[in-house]
Amino acid sequence: MTDRELQALMKSSLNDGAKALYQQYAQYVYAIIFRILRDCGTREDVEDCFAETFAEVIQRFDSIREDHVKAYIGQAARNRALNYCRSLKSSRLHTMPLEDAQEPAEAHVETDTEGRLLQTELLRQVQALGEPDATIIVQKYYFNRKMADIAEMVGLTPHAAQVRCSRALKRLRTAMKDWR
Repeated sequence: MTDRELQALMKSSLNDGAKALYQQYAQYVYAIIFRILRDCGTREDVEDCFAETFAEVIQRFDSIREDHVKAYIGQAARNRALNYCRSLKSSRLHTMPLEDAQEPAEAHVETDTEGRLLQTELLRQVQALGEPDATIIVQKYYFNRKMADIAEMVGLTPHAAQVRCSRALKRLRTAMKDWR
């Protein structure tokens, strides 16, 4: 089945189109994901990433150009697998066996408590910004997403999203000035 036929099928019947997409590209996507995750993940991680990749591709299929379906799917699989691998490695860096953990000194308890209070207040202030500003701030500074992706997510132009982000940061600085 050609990519044009696949796109026509997706437009006429999403269910049949998704099945055809899966049949045509499942091995290709699985190979890409497996190659990236084989050293850092489990079989379940590969399967989860595989399912998430197809869900994303089906969701965004209308925006794929007819002559770039395979390239888009391959890049989506690669990006998803790399992000998944980074996430897995990051979560392993922050975990340690309980027997290796040391009891905190009193000075650390106080500092940790202040840090948690600051984080709680910052989150409260970010939520108080309202939408789409809160989403822009969280996506940019917590998930490290690019402004173009964030803009698409919230339905703004990249420039408008950047301006909103700058203004939201100014409001956050003002709201958090007493916490310094």
